[in-house]
Amino acid sequence: MKSVGKFITLGLAAVVLAGGGWWWGQQSKHRSIVAAHLPSIPDLTGAHPDLQARIAEADARALSLAGARDGLAELSRLYHINGYLDTASQCYEGLATLEPASPVWPHRHATILAGFGQAAEALSLWDRVIELDPAYLPAQLRRADLLLKSSDAAGAAAAYQAVLQLDRDEAWAILGLARIDLEAERWTDARRRLERVVALTDYNLGYDLIVTLYERLGLDRSAEAIRGQAEASGAYRDPSDPWLDELMSDCYDSFRLALEAGTKSRIGEIDTALAWLRRAIEVAPQDVSAHFQLASLLARQRDITGAMTHYRRCTQLDPAFADGWAQLSGLLERNGNLAEANRILAEGLRFCPDSPGLHRMKARRLREAGQPGAAVGEYRTAIRLRPNEPDSYIELGITLISLDRRREGVAEIEKALVYDPLNPSALGILAFDAIDSGNKTRADEWMARIAEQPRMQPQELQRLNTAYRRAFGG
Repeated sequence: MKSVGKFITLGLAAVVLAGGGWWWGQQSKHRSIVAAHLPSIPDLTGAHPDLQARIAEADARALSLAGARDGLAELSRLYHINGYLDTASQCYEGLATLEPASPVWPHRHATILAGFGQAAEALSLWDRVIELDPAYLPAQLRRADLLLKSSDAAGAAAAYQAVLQLDRDEAWAILGLARIDLEAERWTDARRRLERVVALTDYNLGYDLIVTLYERLGLDRSAEAIRGQAEASGAYRDPSDPWLDELMSDCYDSFRLALEAGTKSRIGEIDTALAWLRRAIEVAPQDVSAHFQLASLLARQRDITGAMTHYRRCTQLDPAFADGWAQLSGLLERNGNLAEANRILAEGLRFCPDSPGLHRMKARRLREAGQPGAAVGEYRTAIRLRPNEPDSYIELGITLISLDRRREGVAEIEKALVYDPLNPSALGILAFDAIDSGNKTRADEWMARIAEQPRMQPQELQRLNTAYRRAFGG
């Protein structure tokens, strides 16, 4: 039995040694590949100290036997998301050699090359990504967008159609086809597709294009109606891309984190936006704008305690930042703590005496407290500090009318139209004043302007029409 046991022991030892030899051989091979692709550490002058430390640690790990692959992977993330793109590209080349079956490395690499204008190289990499993972739509969309940008409309159209075969409601693919239609002046097809895009995204995508198209087709009222109910989306945004988004947890640029968080917030990815804003504050605790943006998002999510914490932090970090005081005071007021809201407002005015927003807020509080005479002075101060703000004129006008200074009040409200000719509040007040005064000529003029204003609320329009009929018949 002893001989049998000894034989088994020797056999196990041989297996362990063989396994260890295989592991050693694999790790040595990986380290050789990594060493061949490991970039030199770039100039990190001015970089966040934590980023410098992490890069140094990952670089050392990439030179080790057991951690070469993981070290190179971490370097690729840190370099890519923090703007060292040439260096990240070298890392991706090594990772693609180590793991040729992974679509993640060529996808991230392709986004860098596309940004550098190396379209052919990027397209080749995206072809590889789609071969490895045909269900990953962000890669297909980026490839299609690059084809369109490279003036290959036919290739781009085929690529967008391939996406729609997988997801018929993919708004970015429909938008891409609409862009192709617009370039080819296929107005009917472009209109059909753009109307579907804005319906799918609630005007978060395609807003600018559909307004321009309607104007080209002479549908001015349709264009104006969209302007009245939707906010311009600004520049074209890339679709969500989880393989790139996950890099943000390694970003050390608070401005970029906050900027990208704003985009995520607008398209409804609130949890991601919150995480990135918290990351922005983690890497830059003194960044007032990041605290303010996080507070505003928390307030919209009804996290009142969290919102107040970050608004208050804004006032501590930068007492001259008037918006911090205004938002904190407003939030306190809306939650029933008027005494504290007024204290914060007074404190804000002490630090920001030239803030038109804070003076306007004080004017509103005085008016609501039954002190319209004192409110008039605050409104005039707000107007002096920011003369192009229509709401201050309107609120001053309403206050003057409440003091039986009707002519003065109407004159102030008319001034609002100098800065916003289609302001629905001003138009409504002036129309009602003309009706109430029995001035049919003026009432007709204001009602005609209101008829061209899509922002007017239906119930307000109905109220004006009823008052007009009672006053003048018809």
